[in-house]
Order: sequence, then C-alpha cells, then structure tokens
Amino acid sequence: MKITDVRVRHAPRSIWGHLAEREKTLPLVTPLDIYPEYQETRGSWFWDSAMAVVEIETSDGVVGLGWCEDGVGAVEGVVQRHLRNLLVGAPAYETEGLWDRMYRATLPYGRKGIALQAISAIDIALWDVCGKATDSAVYELLGGPVHPDVPVYASALHPVGAELVAQEAKAYVAEGYQAMKARFPYGPGSGVEGMAANEDHVANIRDAVGPDIEIMIDAYMGWDFNYAKKMCRRLEPYNLAWIEEPFVPDDLTSYAKLRRETNIPISGGEHEYTRYGFADIIEREAMDILQPDLRRCGGFTEGQKIAALAQAAGLTVIPHAYGVAHIHYALGTANIPMVEYFPMPVWDSMPESETVPVFLGEPQPSGGRVSAEPRPGLGVEINEALFA
Repeated sequence: MKITDVRVRHAPRSIWGHLAEREKTLPLVTPLDIYPEYQETRGSWFWDSAMAVVEIETSDGVVGLGWCEDGVGAVEGVVQRHLRNLLVGAPAYETEGLWDRMYRATLPYGRKGIALQAISAIDIALWDVCGKATDSAVYELLGGPVHPDVPVYASALHPVGAELVAQEAKAYVAEGYQAMKARFPYGPGSGVEGMAANEDHVANIRDAVGPDIEIMIDAYMGWDFNYAKKMCRRLEPYNLAWIEEPFVPDDLTSYAKLRRETNIPISGGEHEYTRYGFADIIEREAMDILQPDLRRCGGFTEGQKIAALAQAAGLTVIPHAYGVAHIHYALGTANIPMVEYFPMPVWDSMPESETVPVFLGEPQPSGGRVSAEPRPGLGVEINEALFA
C-alpha cells in the first residue's frame, strides 16, 4: 500500500468550530494584553479562521484525512513544496519512519510551529489510511478502547456579565457536565481592579454550580509570574481543578515557580510541540496537567510518546480542544481522563452558515460524555459543501 498522492485543501473554518469566531469578540485576557490597543478582544490581532485538510491517497484507492489550523495559508507550501517528496512512493503504514523523516527534513525551518502542524496533519491522515485499510478504528490501532466512553468538559464561560455567566454554568450542570472551564477577563495591565474582577468571575461560577463541579480557568498566556502568584492566592479558596496557560509557553521557569507557590494545579502545553518539548516540561516540573493538541504537536505518532512520557512521570494528559482525533486519542490512552468541548452558551447563538461542520460523522457529546463508533479510520468524511 504505497502513497500515490498528497493533496491539501482549505476550509474557511477553524478546527475549534464556532468558538474561534465567537472568541474574537468576547472578553478574555491574551498574550497581547500588555498593549492597550489590543486589550479589548482577541479579534484585534488574530488571523482569519481557516484550516488545512490533507488527503493522502494510496495505491489501494484508500484516502486518509488529516488536518490542522492554517489561518495564514502556509501549510500547503510546506506540504507540496517539500514533504510531499518524502511521502509519494513510500508505504503508508510506516507512520514511525515517515514521521521521523519529515521531522528531520524540516529541522532547518521547523522543530515547532507551522512545519510541525503540517507534519501533524499528514500523520493524522496516515493513521486514518491505516485504519481504513485494516477495517479498524484509529482508537483500536492505538490499543483501545481503554474506556467505553470519555467525559467531556464544557469550555466557554467568557466574562460577559455575572447573570449570564451564572445562567450558562447552571445550564451545563443540567446538561450533565461534571466539569467546566472559564476564561479570565484580565491580566497585569488592568491592575488590582482586574484581579478583583477575575476573582469575582470565579466566585460567581462556583456559587452557581456548587462545590461538587470541577471548575478550571484559562489565562491564555496573558500573565506574568508576580501577577499569577498574587492571583493564585486569591483563587485558592475556590477549589479549582486547574489554571491553564498562565504564561507564554517558553517561560517554563515561571511555570515551575508557580507550581511551587500554589496548591492549584497548573496546566498547559497546547502550544508545545513534539515529545522533546513535553519532555522539557516534565523535566522542569513545570506543569501538573499536559494539554497537547494532536493537530500541532505531531499527530498520533507523537501523541502516543507524549502520553507515555506523562504517564511515566505521573502526569495527566487532557488534549486541547475538541475533535474526532482527540476522541480516538482518549479512547486509546489510559491516562487521558477527559476531553475539551465547546458548547454554545445558552445566551448566545451563531448564524447557521457559521456552524456548518467541516466533517460529517464527527461524534457529539451526550450527557457530558462522548464515544466513537467502531468505523474504519477516524470515521469521518469531508463536508464537500464547504469546498464548493
């Protein structure tokens, strides 16, 4: 089963679905919060939503699908002008060797970033090929299912006003979610008043859901160490499940210091790449919870290694963002207890045209849990309506 063709198609949607567009207008702290002109929303500096879908065709007529975020339109060049040369004619089942060749070949301009996202999309497509060729679900190829289904947590709760946030949080509990994640509104640029508003946001959610629901909250790389230390002291009474990504991903010194300062678990890793990046996190004892994104970190081939490193270190893995790849990853990996999901808040809506799915057949949660049918490969097909 040799690879005969590699194609890249673009969809005007984010891999994060409706959240990507909604978050451009909703308040939350970001890495650019230190600049007044970019404080208001992420949309003031973010790129257009788009994704690259890689199709790998084999001599047996099997077509595998993989994908990654590609708002700047860079993936096609990496794939067609370079990586394709390493793929066409190679056996499609050699996922380990093909990954290593692509990684080594892109070292002069890769290691992280867009080159690794392109490799990730290709790797996901190769696993889809292998599953379809063997009539196996990808989670079966990964050694699963280790769980019949996986809990999902509701990831939303932007600071849009106490009444709406409380209403939203209560709705998630009623829908069966046992955990939910919110967004911090402020960072160091907003001073003590911003810190008070951050605490009020957390307190409001805790009051709405009671003591038995897990609450997490995301700082999206918008804090510095001194601010985070003070903020954690204010937040420790609220029994948070974790604080997510308080610092830029390369500042592992601050992550490690904060872990020693607070009893709140610290998570991160959605912007990290390869086993080497996660090994550095683990060696530095910088995080309690690792959050790789298979569409960035290297696909399933690298995701397995990251999960093994985490398990050996006694750390939990909770993949970043929803998607069928992460459902298969969780079903086939023992130390993944749940996955992220982006529900539409009860107070919000999107035009129907903005919620058309990129993939048909993607599993959807019910009662706060999700599973995947044992269909070959990833079990999804492209929604051609988006590419017409």
